[in-house]
Amino acid sequence: MTIVTNQLLIEEPLKCVSQPAEGEVITSLQTKNTYVIGQVIGEGSFSIVYSCLDSWNNELAVKVLKPIGSYEKIKRDAENEFLRLLQLRHPTITFVYDAFEYRDTFYIVMERCHGSITEIFDLKNLNGMSWFMPMAKQLLQAVNYLHINNYVHQDIHEGNVFSTFIGDEMIPSKEKIIQFKLGDLGVSKLLHEVNAANTRAQWMLPPEVINPQEYGPIDTRVDIYHLGLLFLQLAYSKRLQFTPQETLEGKPREMALQLHSPFNFALEKALRRHVMYRTRNTMELWRDLNAPALPALGNIVPLF
Repeated sequence: MTIVTNQLLIEEPLKCVSQPAEGEVITSLQTKNTYVIGQVIGEGSFSIVYSCLDSWNNELAVKVLKPIGSYEKIKRDAENEFLRLLQLRHPTITFVYDAFEYRDTFYIVMERCHGSITEIFDLKNLNGMSWFMPMAKQLLQAVNYLHINNYVHQDIHEGNVFSTFIGDEMIPSKEKIIQFKLGDLGVSKLLHEVNAANTRAQWMLPPEVINPQEYGPIDTRVDIYHLGLLFLQLAYSKRLQFTPQETLEGKPREMALQLHSPFNFALEKALRRHVMYRTRNTMELWRDLNAPALPALGNIVPLF
């Protein structure tokens, strides 16, 4: 960029994102906290996640945004995500500690989780139903908190759900408790900003995004559909992905109908193609999951 000052041309240095090196020590000017960068522990389309250790010996994770787009866009995205994380602090949403810019690169420091639940689908003889209700209880609370604050996550899948182990500082040897948390609010939007053009994972598009004219408005029930897909995988104890054609044909809902009660009704309702017939909110989905078991539904034609 060229700046004109008193008739002189001054070349402003170009902004250049640089990923940190393992062992590098970085200090946040705002919080004065120092972070020792560790190994890469995850990578997504828009960021790389490193382990790190802060001045208090807390084991944390730092998300470093990739140079996708202009410097101004990356900065805006980082600021927006940090503000969302600050506004949406909840026990079942990954906690943010710090955010800062260092050498034209943007860092968001968060609690370090054990990992995403993607790993559980690699377990031999996985019994997904044993994970189902504990995970559903915590995830539904997280999504409910987003929705009452007028946010839509839009990207709920096994890679963005994390497990963490809560220990006791007084008794470090005490057995830790597992907790599930919703993370990565990078593509979340305020409800009035949600539309078909938003960035989304192409392999999990809900019907209303593929064809809004046919299936209805794009709103908080996008998250309900994504939760239905995630819970369906737990119920079947395996990874499931659907093509856009299978989604429009209602295959996820048909698979949900094969489950036993009350999960068949709860999930087929969450996975209905037409938004107006789908589960309205997280509290309704929680009630459906906890409903008394009923006799088999039998063969039901997927009209929704």
